[in-house]
Amino acid sequence: MRKTFATLAVTCALALSGCATTVAVRPPRAELVLVEGRWVRPPRAGAVWISGHYERRAFARRVWVPGHWRY
Repeated sequence: MRKTFATLAVTCALALSGCATTVAVRPPRAELVLVEGRWVRPPRAGAVWISGHYERRAFARRVWVPGHWRY
């Protein structure tokens, strides 16, 4: 009984866990960066794309900050 329960618990844990794999994609050209599903050229050398995110401005108030380039 104990062995059956342990096997069932492990099986359920593996079945309900999310897939944590990452796919690394090589850009079509060396200078391109993947931004929201599209390959684009950065506006300046060394620019980094910051994806959109929520930022806390006050207690229980969040503001959406769209994606932008950081230089």
